[in-house]
Amino acid sequence: MYEVGDGELKAIERVLNSQKYFRYQGPDVETETSLCELEWAQRLGSEFTLLTTSGTNSLVAGMAAFGIGVGDEVIIPAYTFVATAAAVMQVGAIPIVANIDESLLLNPEEVKKCITDKTKAVVAVHMDGLVCDLDGLKKVCGENNLLLVEDAAQACGASYKGQAVGTIGAFGGFSFNVDKVLSCGEGGLLVIADKSYQEQIKRSFLTHDTPAQFGASMREELAPLSFMGLSMRMNEINSAMLRIQMTRLDHIIEKLRGRKKQMADLLRSEGYFLRMGHDPEGDNGSVVHVVSADPLENSARVKSLLASEVVALSPTMRPAHAAWQWFKGMDKSDYWAKGLNPYGLTEKSYVYEKSSFLPSIQFLGSTIRIPIPYEGDFNNFLQKVLKGLKG
Repeated sequence: MYEVGDGELKAIERVLNSQKYFRYQGPDVETETSLCELEWAQRLGSEFTLLTTSGTNSLVAGMAAFGIGVGDEVIIPAYTFVATAAAVMQVGAIPIVANIDESLLLNPEEVKKCITDKTKAVVAVHMDGLVCDLDGLKKVCGENNLLLVEDAAQACGASYKGQAVGTIGAFGGFSFNVDKVLSCGEGGLLVIADKSYQEQIKRSFLTHDTPAQFGASMREELAPLSFMGLSMRMNEINSAMLRIQMTRLDHIIEKLRGRKKQMADLLRSEGYFLRMGHDPEGDNGSVVHVVSADPLENSARVKSLLASEVVALSPTMRPAHAAWQWFKGMDKSDYWAKGLNPYGLTEKSYVYEKSSFLPSIQFLGSTIRIPIPYEGDFNNFLQKVLKGLKG
């Protein structure tokens, strides 16, 4: 979260004083949650948006609605938060990990190598605000009749060739937890941009809220669907806060992009190379990635930057963001619900070995991840970065 103030406090106070905290308040009554969804749809140019309790749940609701499930394989990148893999598994499918390229994002050529007759979808994860090669991934998906999913949890405010990320694939998911560009404490947003997906829109809503089919507010809209789903409803307090956060997004992105450009121009002038996404003008400006010659140089630079009071680390040092950090949870040994482990629901054997991801390890191990500070003397920060990089 970059900005928060009186607006959020007043919005929360308004809801508390109303004593109406539930997203449904009767047929045709617009609530904080429904209004927030409408405002997101208008901002993104999307047919449908659905607030959920987390970014993970936005992906789960979307995957379930689009028929991803037991027996399916879903290709994800080697550099992503563990939630991407967890979401795939929660709908009964198997995550297939593909190598990234020098952009730190999913490599379409590597995706091709992972496709089998069981592949159902590809998840483009816009990590650290960087934007994936969506044209390349759309081409691969189109040629193989696969769904393209966007995990935009870390890319709120980013765009690809002028179009908001999260609206380009079959569906997209955003996160609003405390570490994201916008935050309401915890929350997520499912985005389905194409109006032709009316059945999936209904199914995602019922998936995210089983009792909605019985209540007066949504019963008619959801008919004739009737199945048991989950419970991922957003409440009015979080929604009210998020509505105010949304009004801050343009200013936040403008400031982050300006600072990233200033930092990138300076580092390039000093001879440093940066890792960029596939639309540098469209990324949300939240992180700069400096390239080192090799992991040893990278490690030395990280230590020097930390000594210079710059928050910096190799992406491989993040606790749950590289695939080999969470392979242990991707097997038949244990699962949150007995009998529902997707690895126990298939006859196919899956083995994940770190040695299969040497290209990803090389790219991540030779990269320094430096988050852009939002407050403070930025010129002084830049001098600290230069000092740290030079050792």
